[in-house]
Amino acid sequence: MIETTLTLADGRSLGLAQWGPPDAPVVVYCHGFPGSRLEPSLAQAVVEQRSVNARVIAFDRPGYGQSTFSAGRAFLDWPADMAEAADRLGIDRFSVLGASGGSPYALACALRLGDRVTRVGIVAGVGPLEATGMPETQLISGPSKVRMLRKLQWWLVARAVRTDRLDSVIDRTITTMTGVDREVMKRPEVRAWYRTLFTEAFAQGATAAAYEGELYRQPWGFNVADIKAETNLWHGAADQWVPLPTARWLADRIPHSHLTEWPDDGHFSWAGTGEAADVVAVTAGQQRGPNQ
Repeated sequence: MIETTLTLADGRSLGLAQWGPPDAPVVVYCHGFPGSRLEPSLAQAVVEQRSVNARVIAFDRPGYGQSTFSAGRAFLDWPADMAEAADRLGIDRFSVLGASGGSPYALACALRLGDRVTRVGIVAGVGPLEATGMPETQLISGPSKVRMLRKLQWWLVARAVRTDRLDSVIDRTITTMTGVDREVMKRPEVRAWYRTLFTEAFAQGATAAAYEGELYRQPWGFNVADIKAETNLWHGAADQWVPLPTARWLADRIPHSHLTEWPDDGHFSWAGTGEAADVVAVTAGQQRGPNQ
């Protein structure tokens, strides 16, 4: 994995991490909420073991990791950052892959960047607030119903990261997961990965998480029915953080879409498995099956 930062035309920094052959089809990964550029690292080993021909590039969104916070931004502002970053990296066309809270960012890129986005992948993705199941997601139902208290909750998480009490936060978070995800989190390498995600997400404090958490409670600013790109969705039937009906709602409304339902997976259990390799391969334009 190669990590670096780009300086955008307006002076903001954009942190990124990338891996894979430099001449392979590019998959731009949109991390979850909260998250960072390091999120797809759990899938890297299995993607490489299965010889998936893809160059995966993940960016920190504003205020996470190494990216400068940007006040007043919306989901539809992200495509401009991705277009400028792609220009700087010499990339003409690319696919986008959004996981969990990265879903609206990936879909916004497909809408705004037109033919520059070759295809879209959404895995365990959230929908707009009106989508079936969204009020029951961990993203909406987990934090307090009072806005000021939600901000305080994120501040307390950031403080725990800063004072080396992150493990207690992770332990409490794991209690909200399904059985299959809890079992995955018992693996030392997965827990270490999850710990890194929290650390990077709150490297600059709680501002990004507190701000972005409110975006998911507002209209997205676009209609998913207007997306023209080929879109593949994957979702675990045992996902209690984002229930399966949300993925079905998206698949019913995105014109050129296909939903794959994983009967035994939750929100995280797919990430270091062959399913992750299939997700990256299909999003990059290679058709693979579960046994390949």
